[in-house]
Amino acid sequence: MLQRIQTVYMLLAIITLAYSAYLGINVMDNVFAMGYGVSALLVFINLFLYKKRAVQIKLNYLVILLILLLSGLSLYQSGIVSGEKSFSKKDIEWLIPLVSIVFLLTANKYIKRDEALVKSVDRIR
Repeated sequence: MLQRIQTVYMLLAIITLAYSAYLGINVMDNVFAMGYGVSALLVFINLFLYKKRAVQIKLNYLVILLILLLSGLSLYQSGIVSGEKSFSKKDIEWLIPLVSIVFLLTANKYIKRDEALVKSVDRIR
């Protein structure tokens, strides 16, 4: 499990999501903190589904969708999207979960590569 590169990317996604949940407690609403915490928990559970690669890919896409939804709601609530508020350096917190999306997409790439490798070995037998 830990020798796979996608595990490293999913661990990095967990770290960034946990940090986003921590920032959510301190800066944003508790709803966002709970959402990012649930996302981190789903990715953590996903680490142990390494024998079910198709489920891992689907769960990663579900977490990506949840992160995008939470980030969009966070932006809307802060007023940046509607133009009511100008962007400041303190509003960088909403970018951190987007980094976890990059990690999850990279993990999905390597999971798909593993799936293709397993299928090619099955064809040879």
